[in-house]
Amino acid sequence: MRRLLAAVFLAGPVCGLAAGEVYPGYTWETLADGVYLHSQDDPLAGPVDGNSVVVISENGVLVVDTHINPAVAGAVIEKIRALTDVPVTHVVNTHWHDDHTNGNHAYRQAFPGVKIVAHKDTLKALRAEWEAMEDQRRSAYATVDPEELRRMADELEGSAPDTAITYRVYSGYVAALRPELPTLVLEYPDTVFEEALTLDFGNRSVELRWLGRGNTDGDIVAWLPDDRVLVTGDLLVAPVPFAFDSPMVAWSTTLRRLGEFDAETIVPGHGAPQYDETHLALVTKLIETTTDRVRVAHGRGAAFEDLPAAVNLDDFRGEFAGENRERQWAWQTYFVEPGLKSAWISLGYPLPEDARQ
Repeated sequence: MRRLLAAVFLAGPVCGLAAGEVYPGYTWETLADGVYLHSQDDPLAGPVDGNSVVVISENGVLVVDTHINPAVAGAVIEKIRALTDVPVTHVVNTHWHDDHTNGNHAYRQAFPGVKIVAHKDTLKALRAEWEAMEDQRRSAYATVDPEELRRMADELEGSAPDTAITYRVYSGYVAALRPELPTLVLEYPDTVFEEALTLDFGNRSVELRWLGRGNTDGDIVAWLPDDRVLVTGDLLVAPVPFAFDSPMVAWSTTLRRLGEFDAETIVPGHGAPQYDETHLALVTKLIETTTDRVRVAHGRGAAFEDLPAAVNLDDFRGEFAGENRERQWAWQTYFVEPGLKSAWISLGYPLPEDARQ
């Protein structure tokens, strides 16, 4: 994930909010009775922020993932308070990435008794990575002017469009996180499990499951059986999957298990809800094919540095990116480049020294 930070510096706008005001750049959507999604209007814009799902029940409110900063989490909390007097009793972190966890402390402040739930490997990764990631952001963003980055992006639009997109995404990250980072409190999960945990809220239950390694080692899903809603975290992302440091061999197997729920609504970690399994099947095929092609390339003698030339994924590019320039940039930056490396590592092939950072 630090390599993701170094590559694209994900972030977004911050402003003060009146109670009930819609957070800029985000939208609320009703998924079922008492089940709401808070998501970015543009899932590829800086900051690339995770979806947050609110489940209101008679004996408590559960929130799945807490956004990239306390400001956005605060907007969700305001909305919850406008909808119900029932407190948030449980927050779930689907995995360790900070666009799903940085809002944890906002919930602890607003609801001191809240339980923060995650897989044991998510807590392990947070302990190992989270503090260093936010320290790296503080250092990187301290002297960067987001307005200057946007001006540079405008100047490069004609001559270097991919660099222009990178600068715009980076500028969004700096604008969103720099004001928050000095006071950001890392609130770690206090309730962990290994395989499954069912939470009973009286009129509905929520089943938390670890189905296997995927986007990270500790990805979990939240299953609402009465509503047929499956919240996947970054096991599934739309429109373009993220493949940074992912255990690719195991990931496709885990994705196939998502289909066993027969969900009517699949909520990915980023992007729009899916109402059938078309995107799930496509992502599963992509990850399997990428891994297979890296295996074949290695068998033919390709070295790690040969992968961009030896493994061609252009047959998938149109389905994920089409003619949209931002999606094409994301396809290359978020999946192809990190995905080839992740597949290589996942297959057990050695990395050269200069590729280990």
